[in-house]
Amino acid sequence: RESKFNPTSALSIDNGDMTPTIDFGNSHPSKQHGVKNGSSGSGGTIHILDPSSTGNNSHGLGYSSDGNSNVAAAGGQSAKTFTYDAVFGPLSQQVEIFDSVKGIIDAVCAGYNGTIVAYGQTGSGKSHTIFGEEGSDDNSKAGLVQRSLKAIFHKIAESHVENNADNPDEDGSTIHTTTKASFFEIYNERVYDLLSDGALDEALPVREDSSNRVYVEGLTEMTVSNTSDAMEVLRCGIDNRRVAATKMNHVSSRSHAVFALAVKSEVTSNDGVKKIRMSKFTLVDLAGSERQKATDASGDRLKEASMINSSLLCLGQVINALVEKEQGKMKHVPFRESKLTFLLKDSWGGNSKTCLVATVTPSMTSLTETISTLKFAQRAKQIKNTAVLNEDTCGSIAALQAEISRLKSELESSTLVRL
Repeated sequence: RESKFNPTSALSIDNGDMTPTIDFGNSHPSKQHGVKNGSSGSGGTIHILDPSSTGNNSHGLGYSSDGNSNVAAAGGQSAKTFTYDAVFGPLSQQVEIFDSVKGIIDAVCAGYNGTIVAYGQTGSGKSHTIFGEEGSDDNSKAGLVQRSLKAIFHKIAESHVENNADNPDEDGSTIHTTTKASFFEIYNERVYDLLSDGALDEALPVREDSSNRVYVEGLTEMTVSNTSDAMEVLRCGIDNRRVAATKMNHVSSRSHAVFALAVKSEVTSNDGVKKIRMSKFTLVDLAGSERQKATDASGDRLKEASMINSSLLCLGQVINALVEKEQGKMKHVPFRESKLTFLLKDSWGGNSKTCLVATVTPSMTSLTETISTLKFAQRAKQIKNTAVLNEDTCGSIAALQAEISRLKSELESSTLVRL
């Protein structure tokens, strides 16, 4: 995807004879490679040809969403192929990206933890995809986080309406939902609260409790009751986030940003049984990997880039270790090597349904970083998380016994139906 903040990254790069050496298929409307508006349906594939072996008349990079291999076959050259759940081109719309990940939102509203992570080179469009454009709450430029918040609160309102419709009497079950938002950044391996009323330069400690839950001690959690409240919290955090100009991006994110929304739903039946569901929606905008030669960074910018690259390297090591564990190998997973990986421990191989949004640029000068990003995303796709329903039931002994009897009766009825 193309970041509007990166004027140096073009949709196609021309060589001496003005022939595109890299192209996503959108430079010419007649050559869409089976992809409608540069977006995909249920799946997608990216093909990369070696530009040194394709000649001046072949495209270096292309994509398709229907298994079309005409890009890979250009010039008869072999291609590196990367397959994902969905692939979107530079002409894709924000709503198309959201539609492909809204299953995470449905899971959060059903009581599961959900995480969306944006990963990619600096200037490739991560922040644009996640946060959209400023003041874009209700238009086509809204990012994933704005659309996700709106969808979550819409589903919460729907659940209340459905409960009232199913239980019109005053003695029916009641439902109560609370939502709390938090927003922090990881800057130079230190955690800072973006919603703090005090000094934003005060680093917060990262702890792990007896149940192995990792949390930020002293982090501000603000109660929000609707989309507008949540958007106000989001704007406050974005304004406090550290950004700076580099040669590749004049508003480059200098920290990893983590926005979280905790949802707690309590349903109390007329017999006193209370069912509590607690879920957490986490949206992570990772700072982009950088090459000093490309960004021309120096001083503080160079130190920031070094820390960003170090934490992303650790994330790559965690992904590799988890993939090897999936293959049956005994492997230590270095979660504690970085604050980033430690705080996102549940998102990788843990109790969460996770979606990775990888962004790349079609610029030939960034081909190395593009291939690295694609390989990272393909490895991450091999990880299997174990998401569980975060639900608990409480009440008086008599109420719980009655609930057990009711569930047993339902189970016996279901068994008889199968027979």
